[in-house]
Formats: sequence, C-alpha cells, structure tokens
Amino acid sequence: MRPLISSLVFASLFVAGLAVDLHAAPSVEISRRTFGLFEPSRVDDLKQVVPTLPGVELVRLDYASTVAVWRLDPALVMTNYNAKKPPTEEQLAQRLDSLLGAATTRTFALKPLSGISAENATLVQLRPPILDCRGCRFAVYNSIAKLDGVESATVGEDGLISARIDPAKTDQKTLRTALGKVRGIEHPIK
Repeated sequence: MRPLISSLVFASLFVAGLAVDLHAAPSVEISRRTFGLFEPSRVDDLKQVVPTLPGVELVRLDYASTVAVWRLDPALVMTNYNAKKPPTEEQLAQRLDSLLGAATTRTFALKPLSGISAENATLVQLRPPILDCRGCRFAVYNSIAKLDGVESATVGEDGLISARIDPAKTDQKTLRTALGKVRGIEHPIK
C-alpha cells in the first residue's frame, strides 16, 4: 500500500508541476580563499562569472580576508557524479577551482583557508613607483599573492600594495624581491 501512496504523491506533484528528483544530490557548502581579488571591482567580476557555472552559487564573500562560501550541487558540478559515492569536499573544491579558472583564464582561483589567525598576521604595505593600469596592478598582485605565507593581498588604484602575511613563512624583503622581478616595475620600491 505504501508504494502506491508514494507513487500517487509523486504523480500529483508531477502533475502540479512540482516534480522533484528524489535522487538529487544535496547541496554542499565549502569555504575557500579566493585568489584574484586584488581590488574591489574584482568582486563584481567574480559575481558576473558565477552564474555561468552550473550548480555553483556564491553565498558569501569577505573581500578583506578573501574568504568565500560556495554552495555546490555535486550532481551538476562533478562529471560522472555517483550518488552512491559522493565526492569529498576537497574534490568539490578542486572541481570548482578548475571551473572558475577555465571561465576566467585563471585570473580567479581557490586556495585553502588560512592557517594563521588575523591577530597573528602581519600587514605589509609597499608602494612601487607607478601602477596606472589594471593589468599592471594584477601583475604586481599576482607576484605577491602566490608567495607562500601571503594570506591576502590587494593593490589599490593609487598603487599601494597591502599584504597580510604569516611572518613565520615570509617577510617584507621577500615581497620586495618578488616585486623586483615583475617586468615593468621600476625601483625603488618604498
């Protein structure tokens, strides 16, 4: 009798246009730092890309820490999704990173959450002579943000580079050296 009732309930939902996939994967939320948020306008750039990614929703984004909370539908995000063996959080994060990178020519990427508290991080600020275009600011950001120990970095339109670092892993001298290797950036860096 129960299977008949379940079938009748499903049939009535289907007729009412409310059909649900009883085998749909539950959505999963993951948190990751977001590489590529070097200036405030990049938040809007990210928000424009997200709707093009099937099964991906940006729930929250903290620009200062670059931490984003993502809601993913594993059945839509993962190729060869298997409900009996759902993907791990790390597999979902890797897939999201791949989708995000492909959609933005790798100007956005995901990184693991920070291993250092905000209180223990050190703020380093540097000012190269001239950063008058967005491409230059991204090049400088890229050289700093990819360094081990850099938790977050921004480059203002005025050229001020602000990096939150783990002092046990990197220092201001390492950041200056990385900046010195960026083509087109002239010395001295203040």
